[in-house]
Amino acid sequence: MIARALRLLPLLFSVSHAGAGDYNIVNLDNSTINLLVGKDLPAFVRFDRDYSYGDKADAFSALAARCVGSKVLIGNIGISTYGEMRNQDLAEKYGYKTPGKVLEYTDMDNGFPKFRYFPANGGADVDYTGDVTVDAMTLFLKKEAKVYFGLKGTVRDFDKLAADFVKASDKAGVVQRAKAAAEALEGGDKEAAAYYIKAMEKTQEKGNWFQTEFERLKQIISGGKLAPSKKDDMQLKMNRLSSFVAPNDEL
Repeated sequence: MIARALRLLPLLFSVSHAGAGDYNIVNLDNSTINLLVGKDLPAFVRFDRDYSYGDKADAFSALAARCVGSKVLIGNIGISTYGEMRNQDLAEKYGYKTPGKVLEYTDMDNGFPKFRYFPANGGADVDYTGDVTVDAMTLFLKKEAKVYFGLKGTVRDFDKLAADFVKASDKAGVVQRAKAAAEALEGGDKEAAAYYIKAMEKTQEKGNWFQTEFERLKQIISGGKLAPSKKDDMQLKMNRLSSFVAPNDEL
């Protein structure tokens, strides 16, 4: 793995970034994508116009900044609608362009950006269809790529306890450790810890409670008919439950 990474260093340094403010986003094209994507690192790739802008572009840039130091590649495929029509072939390859049809400027306005997740080591790639917000995309990568992020409303020590709980045969022992750790906390962290413990106890009673509750909250949030405060509260709960749904080995 190290030898392969060393061989790719010149390529990584030669690849331009998606824009002056797009730190940690690597531009890809049909000559580089196969060298970097589907290899040792999972990759999350945006397909968009040459120069992305707007709220979704800002969210993707914030995601890339959050991923600095994490074991995931954040990539960009800029699609030209003039001149050499750069990367229109990749748009077609991944199902974002009809064969024989050229993507026009208005197509980019109406149908893009698109996002695609490529697992490490050649797993099946999938289209990302969730919300284009930094929190939603971070949660997706935490779950699918098994990358650890300290999400809003979470407590790192309790993320580790959640992972321990999922893997443990003595789940009651982990609950006792969690309760002891919670006694030393204050304020928001103590409130968060109480929810982790609730998830553990509910799971002891009802099997995979954390998974069904995560999916229930996800469905409610995606429905879009919530007051902002209620949505934020549910998102915090999902962030905490994600440590049960996708326990991380890095902790």
